[in-house]
Amino acid sequence: MLFITIAVLFFVNIFRFQGVTSVCKQSYMTICDSFDDLKNYTDKENLSILMIGSENAQAMKSSVNLMKVFNLENYYKLTNLYVVHAISNLELTFAFECTFSNSSLEYVTFYGNSMKNIEEYHFPVFGVKKFSLVNNQIEAVKGGAFTYHNIENIDLSDNLMENIEAGALPQSSQTKIITIRKNKLTHVEIGSFPSSLESLNLDWNKFRLIQEEVFANLPNLRELTLSHNSFNEIPKINSLTQLVIFDVSFNAITTIPNDIFKNMNKLKLLDLSNNNIYSPLVLQHFQIPAKQELTISLALNRLRSLNLTDVSLNEKTLVLYGNPWNCDIWHEMKTELSGHESECDSKLLSNGKVPYCINYRSGSYPFIALWEQDIDRFHQTVKNSLKNSGCVLEPARNHWLYNIHVACVA
Repeated sequence: MLFITIAVLFFVNIFRFQGVTSVCKQSYMTICDSFDDLKNYTDKENLSILMIGSENAQAMKSSVNLMKVFNLENYYKLTNLYVVHAISNLELTFAFECTFSNSSLEYVTFYGNSMKNIEEYHFPVFGVKKFSLVNNQIEAVKGGAFTYHNIENIDLSDNLMENIEAGALPQSSQTKIITIRKNKLTHVEIGSFPSSLESLNLDWNKFRLIQEEVFANLPNLRELTLSHNSFNEIPKINSLTQLVIFDVSFNAITTIPNDIFKNMNKLKLLDLSNNNIYSPLVLQHFQIPAKQELTISLALNRLRSLNLTDVSLNEKTLVLYGNPWNCDIWHEMKTELSGHESECDSKLLSNGKVPYCINYRSGSYPFIALWEQDIDRFHQTVKNSLKNSGCVLEPARNHWLYNIHVACVA
């Protein structure tokens, strides 16, 4: 009898507690399973890290009006907000706007929700360091959606966007980084990006062409990544004279226009790897200043030889592995390139397992132009050897872009 009495009192107190506060859980962050739970939470002024939703992708989602859900003046200490697998639809509220622009909020993440279209008045106005909208089934962001948002870094990766509308992205002078990876982008309208932009990542999309005017108003751009698209030629980026990193790897580029990099005297990494470049004059077309320190990756292209006439390799590092070099000129070319090979080239050539040239005279085809299938097999052999080689440019890329130095002393 005593046990039953204690149990009854226990459940009565639980329901009393839930009625007064909510079922939000407290650990190193406050976790509310739904927006209804948040509505009943009574200690909003002390929230610092808040997650709404569940890590379970199958969790119940609801249609939400974010303007009404967040009574913004109550969140004095909130720095991090996560909304995960919680929204099935974003509702619009016209004619009024809530703002977080002067709050303590720094990081906002929406992940695993359903947000087909994003329009003005869908989100409160944020002034944050990073606003992440990764993996939310977004098909379109309409013009004006983020007009007044002072967002430093916005990420729209892993969605379903096909087009970037002019004025759809933040246009604030605070916006430095825009990342829209792994979407279905084929087109960018002129005026899509703010002039303050320093880093633009559009890799893993479906671009074949980007108009020159799209980049014309980006005088501060330091990083441009267009890898894993379908470009047949390098977009016209002559105006981007502040570029430090340019990555157009994993495309279908065959030739390099003359003088395209002539005025880019701050360029540190030029990644043209995994394309279809075949001209032995490729380095001559770059016309990069002689004393400019630069790493150029031409790995896994279709180069059989390199013409180095009038090409200065001073301060240059070349990444050249995986090209089907002609064995007849290999040793002579290797001597000319001595001292300019990348660490990865040296490592791969020394292990004796990676092919480095093709004897075109002894093949089954009478003309070099008929060797394409053999070159494909050559490439595949090299790629298989690379899996555990540690040959990546990412550490050097980050060093040049962010210039972070670490030193340890005893």
